[in-house]
This record gives sequence, C-alpha cells and structure tokens, in this order.
Amino acid sequence: KTRATATLRQRHIPPNVSVHKITPYNMKRHILLIVFFLNILNISGQSGKASYLGMNLLQLPALTMNANFTSEVKPFLSPLVELGYTLNYTKAIDFIGFILTPHCKCANDGYDISKQSGGYIKIGAFFNLRNDFKKSYYPHLGLFLTNSIVNEEGTYSPLEQSVYMPVEVNHSKYIIGLSASLGYEFSITNRLKSNIDFQISLPNNNYKNLYGYRNFIPGMGYKDYEGYWFPMLIWNIKYQL
Repeated sequence: KTRATATLRQRHIPPNVSVHKITPYNMKRHILLIVFFLNILNISGQSGKASYLGMNLLQLPALTMNANFTSEVKPFLSPLVELGYTLNYTKAIDFIGFILTPHCKCANDGYDISKQSGGYIKIGAFFNLRNDFKKSYYPHLGLFLTNSIVNEEGTYSPLEQSVYMPVEVNHSKYIIGLSASLGYEFSITNRLKSNIDFQISLPNNNYKNLYGYRNFIPGMGYKDYEGYWFPMLIWNIKYQL
C-alpha cells in the first residue's frame, strides 16, 4: 500500500529539498504559543498547588529522552509541558511500538532509511475525573498540541529501475499534530506519582512528505503502512517539586 500524494511525486526524483520548509514564521508562531502557555503555568504554580517533574519511561527503548512538567491548577485540571529528543529510531528496540502497529519489512517506496531523529514540544492538559485534591487514584483524559521536527537520512532507489543505483537523501520536516490520551493516575509515595496512558496522534498533512510509509514522529510515535493515527503507550513517573 502506498500514499499517492507523496509516492507518485517521489517515484523518480527523491525530495531532498522540502516543499514544506521549516519557515521562521511557523516556528516563531508556535514558540510564542509555548511561551504564553509557560506563563500560564508559572502564574498557576504560584497558587501553592502541587507541581511535578517527570519522564516517560516507555520512550527510552525508542531512544527518546524526555522530561515533562505538570501543575495541579484545579482538582480536575493539570496543564502539561513536555520536551523530548529522539536520537535515532531506526536503531531502537521499540517493543511497545511493535505491539501497537505492524512493522513491515516492505519496499518502503524505494527508501532505505538509516536515521529518524528529531525533537518535540508537547503542550496541553489532563482533565482529571476527580472532585478534590485528596483523591490520589483517578482516571483522566488528555488533550495536547505536539510540535515535532523530523530529521530523516537514507538512500532512495526507484522500484522500477533495473540497476540498483541508490541516491543519498536527507531532509527535515516540521509537523504539528493533535494528540489525545486516556489513562489512569496513581500515587506511589507521598511525593512520587505515576500515570499510564494510551495516546493517539493525528498529524497535519506535512507527515505525508516523509520518506516512504514507515514513519516515526517524535512525541507522536510510529506508524507503518496502515491507518493514519500514530499510537503510543505512555508510562510516566513524576516527582513532586
């Protein structure tokens, strides 16, 4: 299975130069949004409510380093900011990713990807299903805006050519997506908490310009040739500051 919008255009000429470039305007707009959100967190954090610093342990096998900050503004509302960077997903041992989506050893539209890396910033909030702060075990819903930069390197060889003459390709793509999660939060100790969430992400159409169909987006996860959603399982450990 292939994507016609990207595959037909890529079949003869590898897209070394991106059509959707990472423009200063787009980056500036989203940086301002993130700064505004951080100011809201700072103001809310002055109310004396608990704040936490954490990390997603299940992203470590995917060679992704991350950290997140949450603040309990209201019993039912916990804003979150998360930053992370993936070193190289093609070298990762992503057991959870293999369970959530198939990893096909197909032709990948003629692309042999050797590196998938990049960083992300995720901002949003958890909507907690509880009435007061005393309740330490509760389900929650999450809604986030994930900003990712994907760096890809590899080789490209048209599937129909008789002689194997690969061409080196590389590019960087800025992809923004909406992420939603459903999970459960619980206390381990007085200052240590954890939450387990299943997240799905819907990226914008820029993801179709990634090489082939075996795509990885930092902060959103991995998707092979089937579907449009990027699934991810999250196990977060956080410590009260």
